[in-house]
Parts: sequence; structure tokens; C-alpha cells
Amino acid sequence: MALLSTLSLRRRLLLGLAGGLMLLTLLAGAYQYFSLRRLLARADHERLRARAELLLSRISLDPLPTLPLPDQASEQMRVVLRFPGRAPWEVFRSPGFPTDSAASPTHPLQLVHVQRPAAVPGPGANEALPTGQLLLWLARPAAPLAAELRQVRTVLLLGLLGSAGLAALLAAWLGGAALHPLRRISAQAQRIRDAASIEPLPVPATGDEVQTLAETLNAVLGRLREQAEVQANFLAAAAHELRTPLATLQLSLDVTGTDPTVPAVTREALAGHGAELRRLSRLVEDFLLVSRLRTPEALPLYRAAVELDELVLAIVDRALPAFRAAGRQLHLHIDEQAADYRLSTDADKLTTILLNLLDNARKHARLHTSVQVQVARTADYVGVSVHNELLAPLGDNLTRLTAPYFQADVLQDGAGLGLWISSRLAQLLGAELHFTEAAGQLRVELRFPVAVHGA
Repeated sequence: MALLSTLSLRRRLLLGLAGGLMLLTLLAGAYQYFSLRRLLARADHERLRARAELLLSRISLDPLPTLPLPDQASEQMRVVLRFPGRAPWEVFRSPGFPTDSAASPTHPLQLVHVQRPAAVPGPGANEALPTGQLLLWLARPAAPLAAELRQVRTVLLLGLLGSAGLAALLAAWLGGAALHPLRRISAQAQRIRDAASIEPLPVPATGDEVQTLAETLNAVLGRLREQAEVQANFLAAAAHELRTPLATLQLSLDVTGTDPTVPAVTREALAGHGAELRRLSRLVEDFLLVSRLRTPEALPLYRAAVELDELVLAIVDRALPAFRAAGRQLHLHIDEQAADYRLSTDADKLTTILLNLLDNARKHARLHTSVQVQVARTADYVGVSVHNELLAPLGDNLTRLTAPYFQADVLQDGAGLGLWISSRLAQLLGAELHFTEAAGQLRVELRFPVAVHGA
């Protein structure tokens, strides 16, 4: 039972259906075999008895006993005359005939016994009044019947194996048909997990527990959808309300910080406040972008021809001071053998993706190591990869990097939205974002399929 509880529902159905069908096939095959064995044994016994009666009818006692000979290759015979008041007279016995005419059931010979009235041998014996009995035992080897039964067993065994295979296929088909509504629900649930909006699950019109489950889950998803809309609207409203006062504060700090009459100590403090204010402004912009990404139609694309190598070079130059301040090196490698790196995409959203990838590498790369940025083009895609040495292995957290608000290192600043925003924007642009961890390094690849985004 413990092993059964660890099996999936599909395997349980397959095991149950296949086991039931195989058991029914086995019982039916056993019944057919024993019935056929009984019929074959009866038919073989009747044939042997008919042969014995034929031999008995051909025996003549006039004037001396005259007997037809049995088939010496496969038959053995014994003939005895019995008369009242006299000892039995054994007229004939084949060599090797069993000494016990009754023969036990385990004897390797099939044996039948027939008899008819008879008179004392002599002239006119065939017409005389019979006063005794003429008895005949006929034996034949049981090997032919055993061979037939072996052939029957072989055929039934092959039929059982074929039925077992058919039962497995039928069970797999029935299990697949029974679980098809659940697979549709599961597939839709997976799409909901990766989609920006929550769509209702398909409800099968089966009138059973599966339909009830789908309807219940749709009710739960409806409440989640309402809560997600409320959250998105709150984030958008809060971000809009905060942008203007934050911009005003930033402008005031910048103006005050450049006033020569302000003491140096005050300007230094204002610079620190300005840095914190800029970080807060970026966080507000992320919240606003999150609310828009949950409804992709609210985030239109402005596609234009973009030279990917030139864009990446400008972004690396822009991020280089932050890397130096953090004690990390930033290296750029561009494959110059490629003809061009032209894409048709939204440059602003692509810039946001690359800045988030570089910002993630800067925060989580090992101190005093280099972050490698590569631009390459293959026959299938044009892409940018960023890889860096990790402070600590990610392990199972690798699959959670694109989850909203997830932070591999909670001591780092930020809200854990950068990689989630990058993955959503990449999906919006028709690109693929891949994360791999090997030998203590994290490699992030952004790929644009050439067939879609090529020049």
C-alpha cells in the first residue's frame, strides 16, 4: 500500500485497469483450458473405446479364437475369456501390456475396457448360446493427448500475453481519456502561472467530481483575479502619486546641491539624500512598470531597427562606474565575425532588460571578480549573455529568479523585481531568457530568434 500511495494517479488507473483486465483474461483462459482439456480427453477416450469395440467385434471363436492384431506402433491389447466355474483364459496379451488391467490414473497409457457375450470356442461357437464373457482391454500411449494439451497451453499462453498487452494499451487509453479533463485543467493552470492575466479553467461537461473541481477552482481564481486587479490598481495609483513629489524633491536637492553658498558638509549630506531619492524613484518606476506588465495591452511596443552591439556598448559604458564603485570588473566581448547585429525591437524596453541583468550581476557577483558580457549571433538567434561568479550556489532558487519579489540575497537593496520585469519584457518582445548555473557561475542569456527579429 505504501508503494501504491507513491504512484501517480495515471499509473494507479493504469495498474488497476490493466490488473483487472489481466485477471479476467487469466480466469477466462484457465476456464477455457480446463474445459478444452476435458473435451479432448473425452473425445480421445471415445475414439479409443470405438477402436476397442471394433477390434472386439472382429474376434471369432469358431472353431478356434481368431483375433485381429492391434496397431503394433501405438496400441497394446489384452483379450480374456471368462466362463462360470472356470479360471479366466487369457487369449492374448501384447508385449509390455500393463500387468494391472485397471491401470492407475498416473499410468502413461490410456486404457479402455469393453466386453461382449461369448460361447466356448469350437465348431459353431459363433452361433452357440453364449455362456461366458469375452473381455478386451486396449491401451494407447498418452503422449499424443499430452502433446495436444501442450499445444493448447502454448496457444492460450500466447493469447494471455497478447491480451495482457492489449489490456495495458486499453488501460492506458482509458486512463488517458479519464484524465484528459484534468490534464487540460493542469495545462491551463501552468499557463496561468506564466501568464500576465488569470483566465478561467476549462470546465468539462462530465457531471462528475472533475467538473465540480474545475468550477470550484474557477471560483477561487475569480477571487484571485479580483485581488490581483486591486493590487495592480493600487500600485499604479501609488506610483503615479509619488512620481511628481519625488521629481520635485530631486530637482530641489540638485539645485541646492549646486549652490556655491551652501557649506561643503551640507552639500555632501544633500548628495547622499539625492542618491537615496534616486533609488526610491527607481523603485517607484519599477512598481509602475509592474502594474503595466500585468496588463500587456497597457504597455505598447515601439519597434524600430536597433544595432544590438552598439546598444550593449552604450549600456556597458553607462553601468561601468557603478561596477567599479562596487569592486567588480565589467568586460564586454563582441563577436566581430558576425555580419551585423540589427534587430527590430523596442530599444527602451530592451535597455531596461539589459540594465536589470547588469544590475543583478553587479549585486550578486563575487567581490573583485569580473562580469562577462558577450554579444553573439548564430544561425538561429542574436543574443546577449551575462555571466558572473556567484557569492553562494543558487541550487533550487535558480528557478525562482524570475519570481516577483524574490531576492536570493535579502541583504541587497531592491525589491526583487528586476529579473521578473526582465522576463516579462523579454516575453513581450518575443525573446527568450535562459538561466543556467554551472561551476559556481550564473549565466543569463537573452536570445532573439533570427527568423522573427532578423534584419
